[in-house]
Amino acid sequence: MRKVIGIGETILDIIFKNNRPHTAVPGGSTFNGLISLGRLGVPVSFISEVGNDRVGDIIRDFMVENNLSTRYVDRFPDGKSPISLAFLDDDSNANYTFYKDYPKQRLDVPLPEI
Repeated sequence: MRKVIGIGETILDIIFKNNRPHTAVPGGSTFNGLISLGRLGVPVSFISEVGNDRVGDIIRDFMVENNLSTRYVDRFPDGKSPISLAFLDDDSNANYTFYKDYPKQRLDVPLPEI
């Protein structure tokens, strides 16, 4: 079986319903696709980064629980893992606000052999 390698951003989405926090889930466009493949048993690696904080722990734990390798995920010591606030309307469409505090030096990870 072939392996899948993705590159992208991780983010913790805090979802609001009726202007109240409802749930929080890790996300990101590439991340979401790779999670689906990992759940299907496809060998998946993700090149990304998270902060060395509790949000980063939540994201990495979610990756492991869903069979997504964390080998190529950098934990930057400065800055924080990004979060988004997703406000759902009556039709469950989301309006996002993003909070990001990235360090100057980023993505310091070994790259997988292709």
